[in-house]
Amino acid sequence: MAKVNAVTAETIELLRGKIDFYLLRGILPVARTWPKKPKPPYTALQAEAMAVFAIANRSMHRLSDNIIKVWQSSTVGKRSSWTDIYRSIIMRFWKLNGTVAPIAIDYEIVETETTIQVVWDILQLYVNPDIPEEIYEAETKAIPKTEVEKAQEPIYLTLRSDTGERLVAPYILLEL
Repeated sequence: MAKVNAVTAETIELLRGKIDFYLLRGILPVARTWPKKPKPPYTALQAEAMAVFAIANRSMHRLSDNIIKVWQSSTVGKRSSWTDIYRSIIMRFWKLNGTVAPIAIDYEIVETETTIQVVWDILQLYVNPDIPEEIYEAETKAIPKTEVEKAQEPIYLTLRSDTGERLVAPYILLEL
């Protein structure tokens, strides 16, 4: 990256595709080379990582409005957007386990007279296109309402695997 005194339209047009000109923080003209995209042949691991990232992006369109609102509200005041957190959970899970993490596409809070629990609709996708996707339900343990009322701090629920890894679900605030 280099500071530039002045940038003319002719200079920008002449160097298009080789050098990127922009204003740093909106005031300081800067020039930098264009980033280079890796060219095929990719390694098998790179190709699989790109496929998982593409699956993460496509799966966002399957989320219900209900769950998108919770994702958005959970990132208010944070640096990362909800979409970045969503993708990072999927990529981290793939890196550790070699599979795409189960994705919560909707949820419902079920209350009885004495208990409260969250029922999730889960979407399971696979990197191998020959394996069909699965949609199933999962539910949290039923929590007695007396325990929720006793809690000093808010109670948030999300999905975790049997080994304790976070799955692709937002934190849901339990309120009575």
